[in-house]
Amino acid sequence: MTDAINSLDSDSGSCRVAVLSLHTSPLDTPGSGDAGGMNVYIREVAAEMARRGVRSDIFTRRTDTETPDIVELAPGVRVIQIRAGLPRPLHKDLLRRLVRRFAAGVAEYGPYDVVHAHYWLSGIAGSHLKDEWKDVPLVVSFHTLARVKDDASTGEPPEPLFRKRGEARVIRTADRIIAPTFIEQGQLIELYDADPARIYVAPPGVDLERFTPGSREAARSRFGFSADPLVVFVGRLQPFKGTYVAVHALAQLKRMVPDAQLAIVGGDSPRGSRGERIRLGLQARRLGVSHRLHLLEPVTHTELPDLYRAADVVVVPSASESFGLVALEAQACGTPVVATAVGGLRITVRDGETGYLVGRRDPKAFAAALSRVLSDPVARDRLGENAARLASGFPWARTADGILDAFASVTACPDVRRALVGAR
Repeated sequence: MTDAINSLDSDSGSCRVAVLSLHTSPLDTPGSGDAGGMNVYIREVAAEMARRGVRSDIFTRRTDTETPDIVELAPGVRVIQIRAGLPRPLHKDLLRRLVRRFAAGVAEYGPYDVVHAHYWLSGIAGSHLKDEWKDVPLVVSFHTLARVKDDASTGEPPEPLFRKRGEARVIRTADRIIAPTFIEQGQLIELYDADPARIYVAPPGVDLERFTPGSREAARSRFGFSADPLVVFVGRLQPFKGTYVAVHALAQLKRMVPDAQLAIVGGDSPRGSRGERIRLGLQARRLGVSHRLHLLEPVTHTELPDLYRAADVVVVPSASESFGLVALEAQACGTPVVATAVGGLRITVRDGETGYLVGRRDPKAFAAALSRVLSDPVARDRLGENAARLASGFPWARTADGILDAFASVTACPDVRRALVGAR
């Protein structure tokens, strides 16, 4: 099988990266299941690197029986689905039992010049491959950290001990760690005793050709929204993401902006948050705002720009975010953001300049911040202009530069260095 796969390669001498994304596939729609900003990140970075001559195979666990084993995502980028366990979605906490099987499946396609693992489960798989492929360099991006989530959560069960131990093991094993912000770099050092010399900071980006300001009226017409003030939430339907905060804030807004409406766009996770859509609907009914709430299924990434353009303001009431890609994408479309002042959101949103940061997940505080945007169209437009200007400084090319810097420090592959020099 390996010979057949490698025969697809047009240039066997070029640098190859094995990208591991065990628990979620870049083929999935963000906002559904476990798919989110990480899926976008993996896809966009791989495409940018391929344009510079560094090819990637993205390995993920097969969760259906319909799609092909190998899908060409873009020239120089393939998604390879590995059969590990039953081909159906599973909760992330159950996937740890399949890590070795997944790694064994990936090993048949190697070796590669670099392994870039995303999330701790893929990091464990990468540790096995590091041994299998004779110390191939292992680079890891965590996207979320268990100890950070525990510190941020109130009233929710702590992250499992096996995850914390797994993260600690990956941090010890990885040759390089990619952090999205200097904030997470500090958390890795403080909470996990990570070696500062191994950490590279590479902020995620946004497709600045697709996510651009546009007509609010045309975008609303496309989705069927009325002309009333519109707040939009985009993401997985999980308490951690603050969907219940958004609905309670809508109830508080009745006193300030009586005609405000809220669109929640996303899907339930495979397990643990199932039924969240129903709970949100019941919550809205109890609060008397069900007629002002739109519960929509996830939209494709190509549809997202119009969704952001349709909004007067995007709300991100997460308990924690390593970066906050939704906030950046919304701002690139010229839409202000009201977000919790946590993690990377403190970098992606400039308080009073591109939107507002709320110190705690209090619906009254969120409603007050949202009303400041909704009640003053002039201020809203000023915030939106600033937001688009801020987002313009976060192209995916900048993200790829940071990751390639990390790769270049652990591999002698000439294509990596050429990709960096060519970009500069």
